[in-house]
Amino acid sequence: GSCNLVARTLKITRQVPGVTYKVLCKSDNAECVSDKENEVFQHHHVMTFVDSQLTEDMFIGEESVAAGEHLELTDMPTWLIDPIDGTVNFVHRFPFVAISIAFTVNKQTEFGIVYSCVEDKLFCAQRGGGAFLNGEPLHVSGQEDISRCLVVTEIGAERDDLALSTMTSNIFRLLTLHVHGVRALGTAAVDMCQVATCRADVYYHIGMHCWDIAASRRPVVLSWIRIAHSLT
Repeated sequence: GSCNLVARTLKITRQVPGVTYKVLCKSDNAECVSDKENEVFQHHHVMTFVDSQLTEDMFIGEESVAAGEHLELTDMPTWLIDPIDGTVNFVHRFPFVAISIAFTVNKQTEFGIVYSCVEDKLFCAQRGGGAFLNGEPLHVSGQEDISRCLVVTEIGAERDDLALSTMTSNIFRLLTLHVHGVRALGTAAVDMCQVATCRADVYYHIGMHCWDIAASRRPVVLSWIRIAHSLT
């Protein structure tokens, strides 16, 4: 149904010709974004497809919020879309960039899709239907000993003193627990999918938006993993 239709359009977007873009950096130089021509192009391509199929549903996307629209997640059928998760990676050609789409009803994720574009990996999960990577079932490591875990996290774009202090202290605390290692790929969606594919054991991050995790949360949850929201 809808899940298969969206999966197909995500694969198609990989073949859509690129457009010229400029790199814009915010004042703290920590968050680079492509100019609106490129990301809105991708956003428009995905949104147009979904809208043509399901005209009565609600939509929440990073580009819509950035454009100043007031959007609230309600009980209505809603699509949450991030057209480019990992924009800084995209700018620097670091090979982890994803498109993520989730569909919610009554604020519960019915299905989530993450397409890691460069890797050509399509993660799909549907409530009651399992989680899959390119059609193969997913499972998590099941590791419960934190000292034997590989942890995936993100540094984030905030650079104020409080944000930096919180981020560094949390990583310090993870390392004092003698975890196997800490990794950051630069895209929350792909990070979480590493847990769903058993390549990592734990995902930890603070301050994400709903479109950052709605799609990738479903594969992880359906692979039977607990997502920690804090280290306390």
